Amino acid sequence: MQKQQGFSLIELLVVIGIIGALTAIAIPQYQKYQNKAKVTAAIATLTNMRSAVEAKILEKGELSEKSEKIDNTTLGIPDDVELGSESGDVTMTLTIDSLPTSDDSDETPAVKLTRTAAGVWSCEQPLEEEVSNCESTGDGNGNGNGNGNG
Repeated sequence: MQKQQGFSLIELLVVIGIIGALTAIAIPQYQKYQNKAKVTAAIATLTNMRSAVEAKILEKGELSEKSEKIDNTTLGIPDDVELGSESGDVTMTLTIDSLPTSDDSDETPAVKLTRTAAGVWSCEQPLEEEVSNCESTGDGNGNGNGNGNG
């Protein structure tokens, strides 16, 4: 009788097939997890800046005078955050360059926090599912329009 040494070709092909099936499931889930983490980080960044905006509004009654340009540095907000004010509403937008976008969209995916004149904050984010109490506005490809609560 001969001793069996090593694995047969069939056994190796079965193992490769199992690894391939697991990889086909795991890679998209991992990418989805990464995108969700990027959006969550952007939401956390903007949420931390709400207090500076609120303090400025409470101090002056509004974010900026009509002739005055909003200056991020006086509020301690980084330059990559777009800060805007229009008719009493304040908008903070942080773009996420590393999120995938669809081919037919020329928009850069971004997280947007908006404060109404009444003091209610809402949140918009580009992913399909709700992330960190920020409802979905997109189709999962980094684009879409709508708003959620934040």
